Amino acid sequence: MMITTDQLQQALQQQLDGTPRFVVSADVRPGGKAVVEVDHDDAPITLADLTAINKGLQEAFGEALDDVEMQVGSPGLGKPFKVERQYRKRLGKKVDVSMADGTEVQGVLQAFDNDGISLRILQPTKVKGRQPKLSDETTVIPFTGIKAVQATINLN
Repeated sequence: MMITTDQLQQALQQQLDGTPRFVVSADVRPGGKAVVEVDHDDAPITLADLTAINKGLQEAFGEALDDVEMQVGSPGLGKPFKVERQYRKRLGKKVDVSMADGTEVQGVLQAFDNDGISLRILQPTKVKGRQPKLSDETTVIPFTGIKAVQATINLN
């Protein structure tokens, strides 16, 4: 018997309820490959977290997982947010916003709701080598105008 995406999501939800870990996505793909992405509210997800989740799924499904290639991981840097808790985790932090019109905006995430996000946008300065300045005002961007939102990656 092949497990379904719904069964996988239910098992994950039962396992993670009441913990700071949460499901970003869970999908059973054709060919028997199950891909699970899990994140943590307060910190990066650890290898120990992922191992525990994998063991919990094996206990929940038993032999049904024998025919499934299970891949449990984190959503990864540079990937767009998929669920509300990812936005909540990034409140007060820099995010990159790809707009539906093709433009890019960077700012500090101030708030979010079902309609969109509120950002303090980083304004580039004209002085070479000077850091961009954070706008004083908050800009509301509706989700209808957003293609993707993801965490800003700073390599310095």
